[in-house]
Amino acid sequence: MNARAAIDLTAKVNTPENIQFEYRIAGPFRRAPAFMLDLVIRASSITAVFILLFCTGIIQVLALPFSVAVVALFISYFLLDWFYGLFFETYWNGKTPGKWLTKIQVISADGRPISAYQATIRNFLRSADLAPFLSLQFLDPTFAPMYIIPTGLVAFLCMAFTTRFQRLGDLAAGTMVIVDERSWVPPSVKLEDPRVEALATYIPANFRMSRTMGRAIALYVARRSRMAVGRRAELSAILAKPLMQQFGFREDTSTDLLLCALYYREFVLKEIVAPGEEGSRPPASRPASYGTPLRQEVTHAPPIVASIASPSPKGVSE
Repeated sequence: MNARAAIDLTAKVNTPENIQFEYRIAGPFRRAPAFMLDLVIRASSITAVFILLFCTGIIQVLALPFSVAVVALFISYFLLDWFYGLFFETYWNGKTPGKWLTKIQVISADGRPISAYQATIRNFLRSADLAPFLSLQFLDPTFAPMYIIPTGLVAFLCMAFTTRFQRLGDLAAGTMVIVDERSWVPPSVKLEDPRVEALATYIPANFRMSRTMGRAIALYVARRSRMAVGRRAELSAILAKPLMQQFGFREDTSTDLLLCALYYREFVLKEIVAPGEEGSRPPASRPASYGTPLRQEVTHAPPIVASIASPSPKGVSE
């Protein structure tokens, strides 16, 4: 084992589709810069509000009492301090500006995207993770005994004793912080069976697969050539059966063929057709009412499309 593999800890997550993924865990020294960047952004925002209220004359222009301006400043501080992380992690796929800059991301412990409830729990428990707090007298004996200097000792100890470097907020919310691996490239698989391209045209145009589903399908298609026909049918049915119901496909449609068609549309067709030019390439055997259930169109479809509904004993040719 090399030194890099020993240091870069990974978390293995089994999806409901029985596919295992490995995520690279972000440790405390990877997360600390993100926290500091977010702290600077929040402080800069508060400073901007202060300048706007007290240094630009906007109070006089709006005829606001000085006390109202002070209250507005404190409200701004409260909202940024308590809801900054909650807002960004909920609506920006588990990222804050600091996490985005340092290329880390918050996800659920089971590999799913973080929910608003989880973002609320982990952000509201940040104060507990930053404990114990030191008094201002630690900096200067003449200061008032106000315990407002965070040490983060609780968070560091909690990360040290958990395998996924989870702080208290992560443990309570069921989340973990991972390195955002944008360099993932889907495996290149050559699918020669013409039924794959034909079936891909029947997949609804508005269907968008998640990142996890895309990786699962790509992993299956890359490994299916080493599987027996029965094993292919068993594994592909786990992921493809719900999709067949969603698309309105016939029950005897080959689940193996459907996953290959999804792989073709997501990872092959997008490479052939440049962005914005999808409509310039005529799809093979597309019926007039594109997107309608396959069972309603199969009687009028060309022979090659009609054969899609029945699974092939040999599966898709390699």
